[in-house]
Formats: sequence, structure tokens, C-alpha cells
Amino acid sequence: MTINQHKRHQRQGGAFAVEFAMLAVLFFIFLFAMLEVARAVYLWNMVHEVTRRAARAAAVTDFSNAGALQAVREQAILRAGPGRLPLGGAINDTYVRIDYLAQGGGSGSTPVALPVSVLPGCPQRNRINCLNDPHGASCIRFVRVRLCLPGGAGEQCERVPYRPILPMLDMMFPSGAQTVRLPSGTTMAVAESLGYHENAAFCP
Repeated sequence: MTINQHKRHQRQGGAFAVEFAMLAVLFFIFLFAMLEVARAVYLWNMVHEVTRRAARAAAVTDFSNAGALQAVREQAILRAGPGRLPLGGAINDTYVRIDYLAQGGGSGSTPVALPVSVLPGCPQRNRINCLNDPHGASCIRFVRVRLCLPGGAGEQCERVPYRPILPMLDMMFPSGAQTVRLPSGTTMAVAESLGYHENAAFCP
């Protein structure tokens, strides 16, 4: 092999390496983008599953028992203790908001969220309140669960921004006014026992 042929071979090898590197970068960007899209679809569906699981459990859980409600939130995000939703980024049990609603104003009216200060002291008291006045402001008739950013109060529910796992894909999900947000996944369930049972201690 002559010197010119050797140099030409080196140039061809170098060009091939550059082309391969460019194609590899494009391939991995495309692969990671597809994985991120799949994760986004998973989370969009998972939000509704989380709120459904929490609402179903909260409808039969003592609302005056903070430990029991904490367990409801943890189980809703597929955990047996404090932690984050699998593949959910920062989403943890504190994002699961449980509200209790009264059927104020009659059977055809829109349910109204009860402030903490108005909630009955225990399931037994709620049962008595509902027997006395099913549409009263201190009778829990429904349970509502939403996925919200922690810190909100009352009806305010700031939806959770979607953030990719890989920072390099942030360009696909802009921040600011154009931030892509997950749905709140609002789920309402009829309040069932709310933890009531005949042998439980009565509250004032």
C-alpha cells in the first residue's frame, strides 16, 4: 500500500467514524424521546388510576384518622410506605389530595367541599349528622380525590407540571406559561362507611 493510499484509507475511516457518531447521537435521541413519550402516556393514565384507588379507599376509611389517610395516599401511588410514584418523578403521597363534600342545598345541587373546621369529629358523628339532615353542611356525602401540587388550599388545585426524566429532553416540555401539566384526574366517590362501625368510640 502506497503512502497516498494509506492516507486516503485514514480519511475514509475518519469520515466513517464521524458519520457513525452523528447517526448514533440521532438514534439515541430518537430512542430516548420515544421512551419519554411512552412514560408520558403511562403517567397520563396513571393519574386517573391513583385518584380512583384513593377515592375508593377513602370512602371506607376513617377521615379523622391521619395515619389511616396517609396509608390511603401511599397505597394509591403503589407504595407500602412513604415514597414516590414509580416513574412519576417528584410525585409522592403529598400530591394526593382528599376532600370531603356535602350535598348542600338539596339533592340537585353541586356538592360543596367541607373545610376542615366543619368536618364532623368522627365517622359516628357524621352518621348522626347525615341522619338528621342529609343535605346539611356537616354531613359528608362524597369523597373527592385529585392530584395537585402540595400546598394548595380549598378548591385550588394546581396541576402537576410534567418533567422528563432526562434533562436533555426538557426542550420537548417547555416551562413557564407553556408548561405541559398532568391532568388532576379528579375522581368522586359516594361516601360509604367512612370507617364507621358499631363498636367504635363515639366523639362529641
